Amino acid sequence: MNESGLFLVLLVALAIGWLMGRHQYKAKQNKGSILPSLDMLASEHQSETMQAILSMAERQEAVDLQLNLGTFYRRRGEIDKAISIHQNLFARPGLDKKLAAQVQLALASDYLQAGLFDRAERLLLELLKGHNHLKAKVLKKLITLYEEEKNWAGILKLEKDARVLKEHKALAYACCEIAEQAIIKQNWWEASAHIQQALKFDNKCIRALLLEAKMADIEGFPKKVLVSLKEALQCQPSILHVILPELQRHFESRHRPHELEKLLEHMWLHHPMPLSLHGYAHHLAVSGQLDESIEQLNHALSSMPTIEGFSLLLEKLMEKGEDLPLSYLDNFKHVLDLLGDQTDDYQCQACGFEAHKHEWRCPSCKQWETFIPKLAHVPLSKQENQDARNQYAR
Repeated sequence: MNESGLFLVLLVALAIGWLMGRHQYKAKQNKGSILPSLDMLASEHQSETMQAILSMAERQEAVDLQLNLGTFYRRRGEIDKAISIHQNLFARPGLDKKLAAQVQLALASDYLQAGLFDRAERLLLELLKGHNHLKAKVLKKLITLYEEEKNWAGILKLEKDARVLKEHKALAYACCEIAEQAIIKQNWWEASAHIQQALKFDNKCIRALLLEAKMADIEGFPKKVLVSLKEALQCQPSILHVILPELQRHFESRHRPHELEKLLEHMWLHHPMPLSLHGYAHHLAVSGQLDESIEQLNHALSSMPTIEGFSLLLEKLMEKGEDLPLSYLDNFKHVLDLLGDQTDDYQCQACGFEAHKHEWRCPSCKQWETFIPKLAHVPLSKQENQDARNQYAR
């Protein structure tokens, strides 16, 4: 029997024991009523057994059992069954207020998972007006619903409750989405206002910092651009893959490539990961320090091997044109590039979902700012990282 089947057996067994103990005298008066046994649940006739359970659960005292059965079906992906069970409960008169609210929340969850957002929203907004004991759960589901609908204004309408429950990240990202649309429409005042509002909700919101840098660039404040980009890097070093092109453009336009080199060297020394190594080594190569670039890659790849790193090393060796035949290196790089194309470049830190492109919100677990490049994962222990830094310092 699989795990879901075992869970169902245990759930029903507990419910049956409770019902039998509480209503033993009723069972004696109604000898024609037979409760389903564990053997029946384990048999091939599970659907008939479930129907018997639902018929038994029509009594007021068994509402909890029926509520849990509906939730069980939803978790198994059988949304139609879950909706049917919870709708029947929701229509039942005379339920205790707290229990009725739990049924309403369960039905809203069914609708949300089924993509019936209008129905789910109506039930959740009703619950939000009262039932403080469920407010946190209701609010999170409403935010999830609005995120799926891209209804960012709807999220901001929940600001008061969201801030109390510390849902700052959702509020900040709603502001960022609105700000990006405002930038596209060249509505600079609205964009700036929503960016600042996002940073008030979450002063470490990476996306808001990047939008702040973008607005500073549009308004002609290069120092502010650099400050915002550096702050974003400080908050999340793995964002280097998004920021690096902008940093390169910024320093090149101001004819200060040496400042970019210092920044990338700092990143590699203080945040040793393949991403910072590749950025630093590539910059060394394009700025005329090819030997130093090869040395850095050759030394670091022995303890931090990646396909991308080896490919970069081979590329620089080919540029140098020494030691190994160019045809051999060219073929080797081609194979490594093909291997690299077969892998996903990004991974969610929360659920492990992988994809080829960066997303601000994980498509799987729906969390914000958890999607980072695999090259930002540090495979070394803290001691190994310290040893690598000490070796480089020498």
